[in-house]
Amino acid sequence: MTPCSTKQSTLQNRCDKSLAQLLNEKDSAGCSPLHYASREGHIRSLENLIRLGACINLKNNNNESPLHFAARYGRYHTACQLLDSDKGTFIINESDGEGLTPLHIASREGHTRVVHLLLNRGALLHRDHNGRNPLHLAAMSGYTQTIELLHSVHSHLLDQSDKDGNTPLHLATMENKPNSIALLLSMGCRLSYNNLDMSAIDYAIYYNAKEVMALRSDRHPCVTLALIAYMPRVFEAVQDKCITKANCKKDSKSFYIKYSFDALCPQLKMEDGNNVRRKSENVPKSQNIPLPALNAMVAHGRVELLAHPLSQKYLQMKWHSYGKYFHLANLLFYCIFLIFVTVYTYLLMGNSENYGPTKKAAKCNLSDPMSFDRENKTEKNIVFNPDFESKVAMYTSTVAILAYNAICLIREAYNVKQQKWHYLVDPSNLVSWLLYISSTLMVIPTICKYFDEIQFSAASITVFLSWFELLLLLQRFDQVGIYVVMFLEILQTLIKVLMVFSILIIAFGMAFYILLSKVGPDETGHHLSFNSIPMSLMRTFAMMLGELDFVGTYVQPYYKSETDILLPFPMPTFFILGIFMVLMPILLMNLLIGLAVGDIESVRRNAQLKRLAMQVVLHTELERKLPAILLEKVDKDELIEYPNNKKCKLGFLDLILRKWFCNPFTDDAGLDLVLESSEDYITAELEKQKRKLRDISMVLEQQHTLVRLIVQKMEIKTEADDVDEGVSPGDTRVVPRWSSPRIRKKLRTASSFNKGG
Repeated sequence: MTPCSTKQSTLQNRCDKSLAQLLNEKDSAGCSPLHYASREGHIRSLENLIRLGACINLKNNNNESPLHFAARYGRYHTACQLLDSDKGTFIINESDGEGLTPLHIASREGHTRVVHLLLNRGALLHRDHNGRNPLHLAAMSGYTQTIELLHSVHSHLLDQSDKDGNTPLHLATMENKPNSIALLLSMGCRLSYNNLDMSAIDYAIYYNAKEVMALRSDRHPCVTLALIAYMPRVFEAVQDKCITKANCKKDSKSFYIKYSFDALCPQLKMEDGNNVRRKSENVPKSQNIPLPALNAMVAHGRVELLAHPLSQKYLQMKWHSYGKYFHLANLLFYCIFLIFVTVYTYLLMGNSENYGPTKKAAKCNLSDPMSFDRENKTEKNIVFNPDFESKVAMYTSTVAILAYNAICLIREAYNVKQQKWHYLVDPSNLVSWLLYISSTLMVIPTICKYFDEIQFSAASITVFLSWFELLLLLQRFDQVGIYVVMFLEILQTLIKVLMVFSILIIAFGMAFYILLSKVGPDETGHHLSFNSIPMSLMRTFAMMLGELDFVGTYVQPYYKSETDILLPFPMPTFFILGIFMVLMPILLMNLLIGLAVGDIESVRRNAQLKRLAMQVVLHTELERKLPAILLEKVDKDELIEYPNNKKCKLGFLDLILRKWFCNPFTDDAGLDLVLESSEDYITAELEKQKRKLRDISMVLEQQHTLVRLIVQKMEIKTEADDVDEGVSPGDTRVVPRWSSPRIRKKLRTASSFNKGG
């Protein structure tokens, strides 16, 4: 060997050693070139580095290998190359500084293909330094496909807990991942407590309603209400879990559906449950209202929760247990009372004679209307000559009306005791009291055998209020009640508008009173409809409805001065009248019509919420009045239904209820529950679009894989082949907040504070 060749071989060896050192050289972060090639997904560079002898099990300062980088950024082909190398089996289960294996990291980042690859290559289910398995990390990150993949291979991971006792459901709730929560609940996970004695529901309240944590109660005894208010999708998943189906064919007669109502009865569970902590003595009284969960759904407009099959079956159970009996009995007894009132007033008017002023009163001075009233009060005479049959009917009606009023007064006194000040703010109670008082004044003269004009006034008020009360009773039934609700909504709007624009009625009424009453030196005018201030206001209100009588009131007195009715001030009168016609009949009436149409559209748009809310209010009002002992006997904790064994229990009565009152709990009525409100419609459409996008994404991924295989088969070289799939380093997720020691310390402090309180 010549000296030249020896020197050349020596230089070659030195170059090889220098190249080997460069292949495994680390920067300040401890990362080698192989780390960066894995992070960026440069397949060709990675292949060349491995071929040249780069070490694949080098660790950086965080004890991370190139496979950890490939798992973090979703580099599927990079992970394949690393695992296919000579030392691939040695690095698949290596952990980093936090005890995370590549399977942990891929599950946390939601890279399903990489997770599937690692599982196929035999990755073991280690725990990190916090005692968490890959399913814990996938749940707290909200990746449902990764959760399904891990559960399909290792189903025992579902209820495993970490060092703090947190299950995957706990961590998903901490990070506010409703999709993960719904999936875990559908898989049958347990609702357990961690080492801090907190359940997943407690964490839901902690992270979504901080004011609830300030309540001095034993770990949120009414967390159901908070879930409905702040996390409706979580409560919807809880409702889904309360429905179980038989493990048999759906067309079999033995197929059943079991509905458990524990989620809708938080106060019963709080008092009777053995696994719940002691009952708090500081629970607000507002939580003792009947049906708290359903009333919270109505208050927050949770239509999807009210329309849920569990809520519907719960209301159906209430209706069949006691609701239909009490409400139909109440309607029947009231109809009997209404018949007696109508018969009594008919006989009262049919047997009265000579009711009115005598001849002496007819001679009163027309120029002084007050003298007419004084004469009337002293000279009115009533002659009442009923036959024997009419007397019997009237006395029977009197006894029936007084008996009904006595029973109702006892009931109203009990309602006052139960509802306290809530009783006073309900306008229907005022209508009921006016009805009781006026009906009593109407029938008392029959017992005293003294008939006076007050009896006829009371009779008119009684007849009106009794039939109006029947209208209010009908709003409790679904089919006809929705129209009554529309009527009451429009009435409420009308009263509000008239209270505001009554200023204009007073303004025009006073102006017409000055211009058209007895004014002038000769006291000309004599317009009887404007002769006093109250009469002028009534006449102005009638004119607002279109009854102007323009010719008789304004034109004839202006041209015919020989008549008794004159127009003393024609110019200001016509000026005020012109302004009145523009503002009142045209502007104000069109405003009222527009508001009425808007109210009807609002009720129609929210018809589903109104319909369900009426049923909730119906049972809430009834349970306030019924004794607790009766409710405990008729209430049920669960309901088992056999869909293939349908039987009509009430026969003809059930048919009448379905056709006329439209029993809202029949199957046909359930099919009509559609999302008509705009928000619910948008939410439903967004869910549809999300599902479509997921399907499109899956199809595109399959097409991408197919095209890649075709290109490889045809040996077509492209620049895209040098870059692996996955995410860029700038798009990586932030570390979950529960991993922060500050948050963990804060939560432990809050827990110890609640326990000490």
